[in-house]
Amino acid sequence: MEENQKRNNNSLLGALAAILVLAIAGLIYFFVSNKKAAKEAERMEILVDSLDQVRSSLASELDSLNNEYYAIAIENDSLKGSLENSKEIIQQKDNQIWRANKKAQDADALRQEITNLEAAKNELASTITRLGTENDELKEANAELQEQVTTFKQENTDLQSQVSEMNQANELMQQRMSQLIDASYKASGMQVEAMRSSGKSTIRARQVRKVNIGFDLVDVPEEYHGAQNIYLSITDANGLPIVAEATKVKVGSQTKALVIESVDSKKVNIDNSQRIEFNYEVPDKLKRGFFVVSIYTGKGLLGSTILKLI
Repeated sequence: MEENQKRNNNSLLGALAAILVLAIAGLIYFFVSNKKAAKEAERMEILVDSLDQVRSSLASELDSLNNEYYAIAIENDSLKGSLENSKEIIQQKDNQIWRANKKAQDADALRQEITNLEAAKNELASTITRLGTENDELKEANAELQEQVTTFKQENTDLQSQVSEMNQANELMQQRMSQLIDASYKASGMQVEAMRSSGKSTIRARQVRKVNIGFDLVDVPEEYHGAQNIYLSITDANGLPIVAEATKVKVGSQTKALVIESVDSKKVNIDNSQRIEFNYEVPDKLKRGFFVVSIYTGKGLLGSTILKLI
């Protein structure tokens, strides 16, 4: 009887020991599993935080690019008149930033959001570069047009000034022509040529070193035959002589007497017909403009013409 009791007790102890071992093993397994789960949760939390930082950084960078885009889009609009299109693109970028600012709940969502942000950033950067290039080209084109406008305005001003000066010179010449001593006695075939020091003709004022004047006196009435002084007068459009040392000479009859300023003169024996020439060396450099060249005798004006130098 005792022996049976002893065997039963031993069996019970063995069962209790086995249960205890299983319990301990279960506790160990539960502890290890729980620790792994905690570590995995911690790793995922770190990953999410890291991705969230990347997303925030990209959102901030995109926001900065958006401000730059807004400024350059407005500049582009002032050059092309496309503000509405620029505002629409800016609104799209604002929507992307708004979506980027929403809190992502898991790593996959964050990765997708980061991909979208990178694509938006690249697109916006490319648009900014394109608009910058386009704006530079428009600025260059506008600068060229402005330069042309300025040039045209200056040319128009110069042309108006030349027309005004030419009208003055023409009026002065017409006034002098009214002083002709006799319609049957005047210079004909009058030619004026500005010359360089090399002997070649020129129309550039700074190159002029000599002015050659030639004219004909044909069918001169006999009453005007004989030795006479011929005077050369060269004035600007305002009637001022081209040199300060011009000689004042009184010509004409008592009823039509006038004082001229002669830059050169010569005594000529006037006959029925002859060709007379002056080769006047310019002492000073001439300015650009219109000049009135006139020929006189002691009895009055023989003829006038206009010389233009540029």
